[in-house]
Amino acid sequence: MWSTDGSGSDDGRMGATSVCNHGNQWRFRRSFLGSGHMEVFDAELWAIGLALDMAIQKRETLQIHGVKTVAVFSDSRATIRRMAHLEPGPGQRLARRINRSAWNLLAHGIATEIHWVPGHSSIPGNEEADRQANLARDAGGSIVIERLYTSASNRARRISQGRSAAKVKWEADRCSKHFGYKLKGKAGTKRPIPMTSVESLAARFYQM
Repeated sequence: MWSTDGSGSDDGRMGATSVCNHGNQWRFRRSFLGSGHMEVFDAELWAIGLALDMAIQKRETLQIHGVKTVAVFSDSRATIRRMAHLEPGPGQRLARRINRSAWNLLAHGIATEIHWVPGHSSIPGNEEADRQANLARDAGGSIVIERLYTSASNRARRISQGRSAAKVKWEADRCSKHFGYKLKGKAGTKRPIPMTSVESLAARFYQM
């Protein structure tokens, strides 16, 4: 039974971990995913991949002990939903990696089950995974620094932020050129209010 978690900081650092309780001791694998390349969503997927990688490494031991199922617990519903399909989009690369690992285990007679568990609910495995993921994010202790790529979800967030910033700048420039030109509510959702506009602008509405 593996518990997984991903963690991110405000400055973009990401970490992922997978932990397992064996003989009243926590065994874990931590990965530092760099800064500015991925989202927490990706770190959560990466963590599940770590759990299956470790299961593959230990598959002979699992077979000797008659283990037929590897159970992985994650507190990310979005991550679990993403693994239900391999369609293009954010997380596809990692979902395919997890899928290949699951088939690898199945070829050795070991099935894979992914379960959701509530986060921060005093569940020992989840709490330990959270602690180890924070250490991985901060690149502390025994850790693997992964070869990284920029994820689709990270690109999508940056594009969205860029568009929002450009929109705010455009509206600020427009308002600065027309005294009294005001936008109410969310940016770009309202037309300027004629009563607060200068005469030349109000004339467009009242045909003065």
